[in-house]
Amino acid sequence: MNARLSPVATRAPGDAANDEDPSKRLAELLLELARCVDPTVAADIPSRLEADPRLDAMRDMLFEREQVVLARLQRKVDDPQEFADAIGAVLPEAFSVAVRDERLGHSIAPAMERATQASIQKNPRTMVDILYPVMGPAIRKAIAETLEGTFQSLNLAFKHSLSWRGLKWRIEAWRTGSTFADTVLKHTAEYRVEHLFLIHRKTGLLIAHVARDDATTRDPQLVSAMLSAIQDFVRDSFDESGAGGTASRSVDSLRLGDLLLWCEEGPSAFLAAVIHGSPPPVVRTRLGEALGQIHDQWHLPLEEFNGDTAPFEEVESRLRPCLLSQSADAHRKVSPFMWLIPLALLAVAGWWVGERLIERSRVNAYVAALQDQPGIVVTGFERRDGKWLVSGLRDPLAVLPETLLPNKLDPSHVTGRWEPYQALHPAMVLKRLQATLDPPETIGMAQEAGSIRVTGSASQRWLDKARAYLLSMPAGAPKVDLSAVKDVQDPDYVRLRDAIQAQLIHFDFSVPRPAAGQEAKIDELAGQMRDLVQVARDHGFPVKVTIVGHADATGKDMSNLALSVGRAEVVRSMMRARGVDPTVLFVRGAGPLEPLSPGASEDELSMNRRVSFGVSTGD
Repeated sequence: MNARLSPVATRAPGDAANDEDPSKRLAELLLELARCVDPTVAADIPSRLEADPRLDAMRDMLFEREQVVLARLQRKVDDPQEFADAIGAVLPEAFSVAVRDERLGHSIAPAMERATQASIQKNPRTMVDILYPVMGPAIRKAIAETLEGTFQSLNLAFKHSLSWRGLKWRIEAWRTGSTFADTVLKHTAEYRVEHLFLIHRKTGLLIAHVARDDATTRDPQLVSAMLSAIQDFVRDSFDESGAGGTASRSVDSLRLGDLLLWCEEGPSAFLAAVIHGSPPPVVRTRLGEALGQIHDQWHLPLEEFNGDTAPFEEVESRLRPCLLSQSADAHRKVSPFMWLIPLALLAVAGWWVGERLIERSRVNAYVAALQDQPGIVVTGFERRDGKWLVSGLRDPLAVLPETLLPNKLDPSHVTGRWEPYQALHPAMVLKRLQATLDPPETIGMAQEAGSIRVTGSASQRWLDKARAYLLSMPAGAPKVDLSAVKDVQDPDYVRLRDAIQAQLIHFDFSVPRPAAGQEAKIDELAGQMRDLVQVARDHGFPVKVTIVGHADATGKDMSNLALSVGRAEVVRSMMRARGVDPTVLFVRGAGPLEPLSPGASEDELSMNRRVSFGVSTGD
């Protein structure tokens, strides 16, 4: 038999034999070969193979070519590079065929949109470079037309702003919601659209022509040919496409004297308008709208135009409404009474200006009066929100600015913004001294040549207060002279002061409490202190009683100092127990440093063991 037995051919994918021992598999194949060669072996030994290898061999022989092709396709699909090459080879042809089928566009549109968004987010400059050739000329053209219209509107607005017609046009602009310049241009622009030519861009042939009945007749075909030639000449002579510009640049306006030529470009055709005068921008807008409607309705005929104008018979009906015109209004005789309105307006304006000037002069007089006042510094004044704002610095003791307003100046029209400060002007220092020191009636204060002179008589307490305040005044303050003030003390205060200071309380040796037999003296002393405190309160000045403890020179100085302080504290406690205000009592220990008698005898040492008293006024 001629059957081919191949170990590979007899294996099926996923067969359990693939996992057996190769030696066992080879033995089975040899046994099957013997059964094929010798029929006796086939009768005695059954086959151990699940499938007939001859069928597998026949299958390999019949489908060998197809298996090779399938293997090659499998490798191409499995290899990304080969698969991409295969897809790239047929993709252009697939797109060219799919143009006629909208399903491909709908399928790839979401992917293209996402890819475009990602590209713009990654590098916006790419989209700018793509749009610039289209948007750049359009933007420049729009800006130029807007500037031209703006200048024309401004010229007309200035010309008619103060006339009676200008007043009516202002009311019309307010009523219609448009600007005054546009309203003036609408009524005063003199123009007339005489011819309209619709010309095919690629061929330069005339598609349609409309003209006014009274317009000068020209050969439309000749005019369209000349316009196409001019457009081609401009494109060829000033083409900037090689330098990064756009190749679609064309003439959009030409002027020869009073004759104006406007060209509106479209995808397949352009509309040329021959105009007399200076039309407003709304005319160009009207032409652009008409050209857009024509492209929308005759899109396919314009693309396939070959000279046959039969499909465009209705275009003239679309173009004829664009033959716009506007003539100047006839000048009518103005009634003399019409001059009353501008005269009244002029009178109102003059009255308003006069009121402002008068108010300004009054404000200047008010500011001058403020600047003359000590303690007020004006840093500026201006008109803000219908009111005059005066700002500066003001001493709290200076006069109120409102009191200096002129009688004919409305206080509600003037506001002030004042920052507080302390003025060093002699007049302000004089006021501050009078407000702070509260001088008695016997004291006189006067300003003399940049200084302040104080005269009269006052108590020592007031003089001490005045001197302490003068020491706290800032540098550069005017000089205050107190040399002419006489010191006059209250007789009750002097009597009680001298009586208290003359009292002495004696002590035994090394004892902190007073010696026996001095209770009457202590009671008398307490009564004098209470009277002193009352006199000080009646006259409004503070008083201070200092209790000074003393010791003799016997023993150590530190012990004597401590003993003297203890003696003074004991006396203060006794005074407090007898009703003396404790806030006026102060204690000081002198030890043996202030002896009444420097001797060393017992009598002299006994005199030094004492407590003395001192009286003073002030804080």
